[in-house]
Amino acid sequence: MIYVTGDTHIPLDISKLNTTNFPKQKDMTRDDYVIVLGDFGLLWHQDKEYEHWLAWLKEKPFTLLWLDGNHENHEWIQSLPVETWHGGNVHFIADNIIHLMRGQIFDLEGKSFFVMGGAMSIDKNVRRTGITWWEQEVPSAREGMEALDRLHQHLSSGKVIDYVLTHTCPKEIIQPMFHTAPNEDPTTALLTAINHEVEDTMTGWYFGHWHEDKTYWKYHCLYRKVERIS
Repeated sequence: MIYVTGDTHIPLDISKLNTTNFPKQKDMTRDDYVIVLGDFGLLWHQDKEYEHWLAWLKEKPFTLLWLDGNHENHEWIQSLPVETWHGGNVHFIADNIIHLMRGQIFDLEGKSFFVMGGAMSIDKNVRRTGITWWEQEVPSAREGMEALDRLHQHLSSGKVIDYVLTHTCPKEIIQPMFHTAPNEDPTTALLTAINHEVEDTMTGWYFGHWHEDKTYWKYHCLYRKVERIS
């Protein structure tokens, strides 16, 4: 089983994964996955709160996968050793807590998942650099190029991408989905380039960031919902 959900902002929105709000986990094992679509929030500061939520998540019956959003300690994340798992690069936080790195493609239950974390914080002007905000929140030009190269290699070999998992969404989706003008986040332009490669063949695109539960064609924004996709 594979479930996806939106931002958890540990500890603010992690309650969606407790047994009361997500009772289906009682039937899950470590071979089943819950994927948090960015702004996970566990890796923020190495303090007692981190230790508490790390222990809580390690006791979960499922394997928790997450991609980074904008509100993460990106310096901490990038300092972790890189390992290969299910075809892509990851950071292991624990045996059942795994960070899916940007621009990677993973094979889960026979389906291919393209992952691209990151986004721009609209509140960065009131945050403190290196304490509550990190410039690495927005994918670099090199990360974008490497992601597109990997995607092109995958598609040119005759394979498809079944699902795209991101923190924010393609720029062209913002107006029809949220009825607002796109902001200046360069991440959304990168995701538009990715979208042009996969939109006709993918099964679905899942993202968080916008704090809504909403669907527009193949694009699904999740926040409170924990949705099964496989």
